[in-house]
Amino acid sequence: MATVEATTVRETHRPEWVENIGGQLLALLTALGIAVLLGSVIVIAYGENPLVVYSAILSGSFGDTTGLGYVLANAGPLIFSALAVSVCFKGGMFNIGVEGQFIVGMASASFAALTFTFLPAPLLVLSVLVFGMLGGMVWAAVPAILKVKTGAHEVVTTIMMNGIAVSLVAWALNNPLRATDGGLVDLRSDRFPDSALVPHLGRSLGLDAETIPNSVNLTWLFPLALLACVGVWFLLSRTKLGYEARATGMSPGSAEAGGVSIGGIQLKTFLISGALAGFVGLNHLLGDAGFLGINYETSLGFTGIGVAFLGRNHPAGIALAAILLGMIARGQDGVAISTDLPTEILIILEGLLILSVVVAYEVVRRVLLRRRQRVVRAEEETPEEAARAPA
Repeated sequence: MATVEATTVRETHRPEWVENIGGQLLALLTALGIAVLLGSVIVIAYGENPLVVYSAILSGSFGDTTGLGYVLANAGPLIFSALAVSVCFKGGMFNIGVEGQFIVGMASASFAALTFTFLPAPLLVLSVLVFGMLGGMVWAAVPAILKVKTGAHEVVTTIMMNGIAVSLVAWALNNPLRATDGGLVDLRSDRFPDSALVPHLGRSLGLDAETIPNSVNLTWLFPLALLACVGVWFLLSRTKLGYEARATGMSPGSAEAGGVSIGGIQLKTFLISGALAGFVGLNHLLGDAGFLGINYETSLGFTGIGVAFLGRNHPAGIALAAILLGMIARGQDGVAISTDLPTEILIILEGLLILSVVVAYEVVRRVLLRRRQRVVRAEEETPEEAARAPA
């Protein structure tokens, strides 16, 4: 009996990558089901119909090209933010400073947009993007150096750098970046020249304003975010740096014993993370506002942490998770029109989704681990041991 069971286990054993993909899909579907179920309970407690709420979210997001444009425009910054978080996480670190890094990136990009106006449009846009990236890198370099040189924990230092970044940008708007128009009441910079703005994706593709309105800030930064996903995947999966970063994240001691410079890897991954963070606020800056104001978009850095968790720190998963959260954000208008629910209910749904994903993936991971342990024990069992085993 034991021999037959061991043979059956061997025959049904699948490659590990097949199990991983199946487990990921199972966990994702389970998490979505749990989140929808718990969300329905909360909606019913408010006296509303869950079907009306979910249909309002879906129709608002995918009912027409305008809704889809809003979803993608919301997803772009979240992709950059989550990628910045995931790169550090793969190296065994927590970059909680994406918020501050993208704020400084917006300030440095604004400086470039107002300074290099003599450049032709393509070079000016490129300069603005590069300066935004460099601003994020410089701000990320501080906690990275402190981590490598003094051992200061990156969670503490990056959180402190967030507060400093807000104060630094407020100072810049009061001094070097302050608008030259003395009649302005709100603190902001001068308006950027049109040649410094990132083109609207719909206009570039020949779509009219009725298909995707100008109010939908869908720019070429969204395709750039998808390209960044491919770049991060290639970096982490197909390069020596990526291999060393993953090895450091899984076991720093073993990686160091294998000749990996732990400090060098930590510094490089933090700089790459900061470069990605520098793009987070540029869609708002260069596709919507056209200037840097004191009321810039916030919380994108912290939301990116949730997106990274939802996407399991994989670039493809991050892109899908960002689109999912972009859909929920777009659904606020539909929920407000169709129901009497407060829009904060969608924030609750986001939280439930993240918690459900964390729990579901942990459960599936343990199930797969037990299955592999059974397979290994069956493969290592000799025929004599199998014959002596009780039926």
